[in-house]
Amino acid sequence: MTTHVQKDQSRSGQVAPGGSVRKVERKNRDDRGLAQVMPSKERYFGEELRKTAPKGTGAFLMSQSQHLVMELYESRISSMQRFVAMTVMFHQMGSRVQNFFPNISFGYLGYRMDRTHSIMRIATTASPVSGADVRDRMVELLLRHKIQKAVNLFSSKYAEWRNAKYGVNLSRGNTNTPLSEKSE
Repeated sequence: MTTHVQKDQSRSGQVAPGGSVRKVERKNRDDRGLAQVMPSKERYFGEELRKTAPKGTGAFLMSQSQHLVMELYESRISSMQRFVAMTVMFHQMGSRVQNFFPNISFGYLGYRMDRTHSIMRIATTASPVSGADVRDRMVELLLRHKIQKAVNLFSSKYAEWRNAKYGVNLSRGNTNTPLSEKSE
């Protein structure tokens, strides 16, 4: 893999003026213009970036520069791995159930997994909402709950104070008596 750096850019891996790590430019197109992706020889994702980054570049900055690649990895490869794992797991579970009933019923009860009407259809798609979004929503709901709890506390204390001062009980919607009649 040959690294080519454009003339208007600094060396690859250096920190850009905006504070982000510059992208490593590579010539990876054949004569027809198709991308030719070579297999990585890195022991872990980001090893090359870590080696070429200048001293003092923080881990967060390097991680931030790899965000798109990690999203692509998660949406393509990881989701396929989860699907295959779930398929294998549910097939193994169905196979055990298929073998269980003939063993306990002396061969009278049983079925063939490949001939059943229902065929195991398991929904294995990942959640359309990321974990970070769920976490942020949980924090928002907790904040709303605390605010509502405070509003309820103030409302009940105000109703108690008003009842004690004016003798008007507004806690159950008893608003038939105006203040002027009670205060006389």
